Amino acid sequence: MRQSLSILLAVSLLLASTLAGGAWAHSLYIQSGRHMVNKGKASPLFFCYGHHIPVDDAVRSEKLAYVRVLAPDGEVREIELREGKSLHSYLVDYDMEGTWVLIAETTPGFFTTWYDQRDRKRHAIAPMSTVADEATRIENSMRSSQWAKSYVCCETCSEDFPAFVGLPLELVPARDVFLVEPGETLDFQVYMDGEPYSGEGFYDATYMGFSVHSEDMYIPRTEVSDGTFRFPVDVAGRWFVRFYTKTEAPEEQRSEYLQEKRTTTLVFEVPGERRRPEIDSH
Repeated sequence: MRQSLSILLAVSLLLASTLAGGAWAHSLYIQSGRHMVNKGKASPLFFCYGHHIPVDDAVRSEKLAYVRVLAPDGEVREIELREGKSLHSYLVDYDMEGTWVLIAETTPGFFTTWYDQRDRKRHAIAPMSTVADEATRIENSMRSSQWAKSYVCCETCSEDFPAFVGLPLELVPARDVFLVEPGETLDFQVYMDGEPYSGEGFYDATYMGFSVHSEDMYIPRTEVSDGTFRFPVDVAGRWFVRFYTKTEAPEEQRSEYLQEKRTTTLVFEVPGERRRPEIDSH
């Protein structure tokens, strides 16, 4: 028997309000093969999608709305995506000195948790309206959008560090990340729709090599109340930072989903001292 979506909605809103952070949602992040390159060097960008650092799952090309490379002179270079599911690695020709920015956006996705007529818990990567005929109740339904950013320094970093590049949700470091030294503290301001964000959200961070376990972060998930946060960059190497917000769906969309999640990630590299002397060959 067809279940009324309006009846399901009342129960669903109550259940959704009690749910935790939603660790099931894959996070997208973008990296470069090298984050400090010589002029004329081609180095691949690539994606990671999931819960393990530094590499986890592949991503479908349809999941990526765009991938862009921002040159130091302001030129925007579009990356033409190959079809299929992979890490989507593409060579970037670093033909200009300065700080480059790699950015990407996902196409919005849906994830619905629901129970069928036999009270079995089910999952659908789709809006909840698609399961309304089969569901006895909806546990939660979420719409997710994500943005990813990373920096690459070619020869000499730009004098004016491109901290903010205009993503709909963006992590903006307070200073040039390539000048950060291990042990220093780095401040971040979240921007939303081009303006400093002063609302609530959550952030976490880790460096690559800290842990190989799923969602085992050096800086565990921490609540933010004003859109700003800081943490100690205790070691040299490649760092991953993530921030997300969760809000109730607009009234006109509550037949499709109950919550909206927006996530933004940043990967940057902190240079460190060489630990062993160079050798002549390898």
